[in-house]
Amino acid sequence: MGHPRSSPPTDWPGLEMTGVTRLTDDIYYGWTDGGCMPLFWHWCAALADVAEEHTVSGRWVATGTSTHTLVSRDPLHIEPSLLWSCCGLHGFVRAGQWTGS
Repeated sequence: MGHPRSSPPTDWPGLEMTGVTRLTDDIYYGWTDGGCMPLFWHWCAALADVAEEHTVSGRWVATGTSTHTLVSRDPLHIEPSLLWSCCGLHGFVRAGQWTGS
């Protein structure tokens, strides 16, 4: 099964996510059924040369926020920042906006 950039994992059948929100073309978040913290996905440039069968979700990489503080759900604000170790993507979600650093 292919996982194209235009179809983030939060749109895949069976993931049971609600409130899927696009922060950027490469970053989405959503809420799992009954979850109190969002789950984030980003399209990882570092995986461009990795065959999809050697990845979990193609170039889409998830990160949880269980150790973060939910400051506001609407608009979304979490602390501290998010960091994907796969490629070093780093930034903040405040007032429902992604701010990369």
